[in-house]
Amino acid sequence: MEFTRRTAQLLHEDHHETLVMIENLEAMIAAAKRKLPDINDSTVRSTLEKAATSIQKEVRDHFAFEESELFTRLAELGDEDIGNHLRDEHKAILPLGVQVSDLAKAALIENFTDDSWQQFKEIAAELIERMLSHIQKEEMALLPLLDEILDSETDFKLSENYGSTH
Repeated sequence: MEFTRRTAQLLHEDHHETLVMIENLEAMIAAAKRKLPDINDSTVRSTLEKAATSIQKEVRDHFAFEESELFTRLAELGDEDIGNHLRDEHKAILPLGVQVSDLAKAALIENFTDDSWQQFKEIAAELIERMLSHIQKEEMALLPLLDEILDSETDFKLSENYGSTH
């Protein structure tokens, strides 16, 4: 999907990167089935490294930008509902992301135990489910709305600001 405003396009590109990470997490979990994943496997290691770093940094920055720069603009235009709804989802998703990130970091150092693997799978599954739904809402509602409401100057400033954090 292509957006006319750079801010919407940058957020869309972030969504794509997050979806790739989610797909990799799903694939790693599915491949392990009932056994512990092999931390020495390059695909497993890469997936855990990405989960360990990207969730806390990229997702947190993405959410913070939306909340401080976009949802406030929507509220000023009289459309608080979408921002409030997405902000509530952020509050539910971010702690899950932090937990998955922390468990991935620990596994990279100490490997998974039966208990930590079970915990990782459960939390990652909830994160995946919530994140997929959240991204779909943003792609279908928020990003097209940004294309409509942002003028060129505001879009330039926002995209520069967002681009500097990534």
